[in-house]
Amino acid sequence: MSELINNRQQRIEIMKHLIRQLHSGASEEQIKHQLETLLDEADYSDVFLMEVQLVQEGLSAQQIQELCDTHTRVLKKHLDLSETPETVPGHPVHTFVQENRELTRTTAQIRLLMHKVESLHAETDVTETMRTIQGLLNHLMDVDKHYRRKEYLLFPFFEKNNLPGPPMVMWGKHDEIRNLLKETIVGLQQVETMTASEAKAYNLFTVSPAVQAIEEMVYKEKKILFPTALNLLTEQDWYEIYLQSDEYGYCLYAPEFEWMPDGGVHKEIKHPFPAGGRIQMPTGSFTLEELIATFRILPFDLTFVDKDDTVRYFTPGKERIFDRSRAILGRKVQYCHPPKSVHIVNQIVRDFKTGKQDCARFWINLRGRLIYICYYAVRSEQGEYLGTLEVTQDLTEVRALQGERRLLTYDQE
Repeated sequence: MSELINNRQQRIEIMKHLIRQLHSGASEEQIKHQLETLLDEADYSDVFLMEVQLVQEGLSAQQIQELCDTHTRVLKKHLDLSETPETVPGHPVHTFVQENRELTRTTAQIRLLMHKVESLHAETDVTETMRTIQGLLNHLMDVDKHYRRKEYLLFPFFEKNNLPGPPMVMWGKHDEIRNLLKETIVGLQQVETMTASEAKAYNLFTVSPAVQAIEEMVYKEKKILFPTALNLLTEQDWYEIYLQSDEYGYCLYAPEFEWMPDGGVHKEIKHPFPAGGRIQMPTGSFTLEELIATFRILPFDLTFVDKDDTVRYFTPGKERIFDRSRAILGRKVQYCHPPKSVHIVNQIVRDFKTGKQDCARFWINLRGRLIYICYYAVRSEQGEYLGTLEVTQDLTEVRALQGERRLLTYDQE
């Protein structure tokens, strides 16, 4: 029969009929067998159009969302044949793909740790291992930036082309994943100690579903969304997405190249400066180039977190004390710290917001160096909380100073 089913719409009609059966309660294995028997050919675009037509015919996005993972599994044999076409560095799809690689690398680390817990005696204390898993889950919260770029930059182009259904379904899955991650992290924050027996149950019923949901979304993007989008959007459309992407930030990966739609030419990112413009401040002015260069040579590191707890800026020093990359921009500050210190971060931010405190100071010994860390509440002239500034400085050499230096002497590099 498969030889006769060579018309695309016929294939889609068969898929729709079988998926409707699936939604009506038919066995997943039975539907999978029928699909494989009836169809030799089906690709990502067939699956995408099938969802479009199901929505147009009255099946709600919510109904499709409820069994989205199931019908993806049923259609997996056909989807496995699809791949996202190669794109050049800097292209929005290239960035999405690199982010997905980092996400799956992180979920793989979590799975290894869960497997380690599974092999331990029931009464073994695995609190530290679960704290490590919590830290990796914190990294996965970065996926919110990946999803917001899809939702606010990519999906509108599907709507402009009268294809809103599948993005609506995918957006719903995004929200499910966000909630799963938040609930999983909160559950671990409330645990003081955990045995292997308790951890196994928590991993099975809470951690594993969150990890699996992220991995399944990566698969859907690779096999359905990105190939469809590359066929649908023009180079100018992608350029509009590219120009706005920095506003939403990046997920565990920051693009190192700028991209132009003229044949995919790319080069290392160079931030343009306004021609002749000066940034006027109460005590003087800078050009943007002067301001960036000044921040670059400061003998300490600055990181600014806005009033919504989102990391917005860090100074690009040559030798930062704590590593930073552009992937941190747009991330909630709570997810930038080890799980064991998150409660301290939350207390500082809470005390700053309520006006209870304006400064918090710490000093630590790090690899033989004395590191001084200060957090300052940033407020408007009216006292409104605007954010928090973290200032980190290596005081080792300053602490060792003795006597005086009154004559000009240049320090040797």
